[in-house]
Amino acid sequence: MAAGPDKTALNVLRHLIDHGPLSRPDLGTGAGLGRATTSAVVNDLMRRGLVTEIATPPKGLRGRPVTLLDLEDDRFAVIGVEIAFDRILVGVYTLRGRELLRVERPAEAEPVNPRALLRRAAMVLHEATNVVEQEERLLLGVGVSVAGLVDAASGTIKYAPSLGWRDLSLSSGVAEALGGRTPVLIDSTANFAALAERRHRRRAGVTESSLVYLTGTYGISGGIIAGGRPWRGERGMAGELGHLIVEANGLPCACGRRGCFDTRAGMSAILDEALAAAGRTPGSNHTPGSLSARVDQVAGLAQSGDAGVTEALAEAGRWVGRGAALVCAILDPHSVVLGGHYARLAPWLLAPAREAFRESLLLPGSDREQLEVSALGAWAPAEGAALAVLLAHTDGEHDFPAI
Repeated sequence: MAAGPDKTALNVLRHLIDHGPLSRPDLGTGAGLGRATTSAVVNDLMRRGLVTEIATPPKGLRGRPVTLLDLEDDRFAVIGVEIAFDRILVGVYTLRGRELLRVERPAEAEPVNPRALLRRAAMVLHEATNVVEQEERLLLGVGVSVAGLVDAASGTIKYAPSLGWRDLSLSSGVAEALGGRTPVLIDSTANFAALAERRHRRRAGVTESSLVYLTGTYGISGGIIAGGRPWRGERGMAGELGHLIVEANGLPCACGRRGCFDTRAGMSAILDEALAAAGRTPGSNHTPGSLSARVDQVAGLAQSGDAGVTEALAEAGRWVGRGAALVCAILDPHSVVLGGHYARLAPWLLAPAREAFRESLLLPGSDREQLEVSALGAWAPAEGAALAVLLAHTDGEHDFPAI
């Protein structure tokens, strides 16, 4: 069997993931290679079925089509999964990030019986792998995201509050369900979503090596990209930003302290305040599974012009902005991206959040907007999980299959 791509070739693939499609000269310059080396590496990658040439229309009305290089789009596939309390999302993607399949299935977590949810996830995964086989593609692996504290190195869920899971070896369970046929990666929803947002932004021409993605779902977690790579901290557990103190002697938090970011800008807190402002009883159904329905209810009230709801959302936005400024004081990222249900409520949250964010910064920011809304919405974690599989191959952690 022929040896896999060498380190130089893998670096070229990584550059295409972030910046493609590119001309040969631009690819060589970006990867730091000379013309002859670029040509040899690209030709080798094309023989392996990993890179292809694509013709694009000329910039003007005349001239020949421009030939660019990008990742091959027809031979391989990667799968991304998000396991949430109330649903399972599975997406199948090409190396270029083109979506081949999107499946969403309802589910319900049982803290005392995690295998029930895993069986449900395995059923949806088999639908996805069937599509890969039908298209005669080679599957590079499966990435699985879960909201909570995840030891990515061992594939263990240390603590997932929304699911009630502790110390669950998820990677082994998924690998077993797939018959050990393909690599399985596990990480937090926030980390995977941050990867997807970064690729989307880089391919759109945004030059940045750092960002923080705030989940805005069950609690406030942060996916941190530093130096172009996920930053997980000393024990792999960085990003629990919901328990930063934003208000001295503030509201009590589930963690036992007062004034946490979650108590003002966590989604449950935002929804409770908005529904109370509308004269609606928030009720006792605060399970994560009820969250999407409550977000839709609040968004509907805001769209109808309920003044109490829109003011409650504006106040919540101001807390989002203050918390994001605190994150910037600690991590100094290029951008903070609001994901999850923050994106759904952005029409009412974003403007006051940006105003409070600018007012709370230690040093004045630049003219550009540093606080932004996710471009990928609810599917960012699944797309990022699939992308992580591809990146594991370009980082040399897994070998590309020979074709």
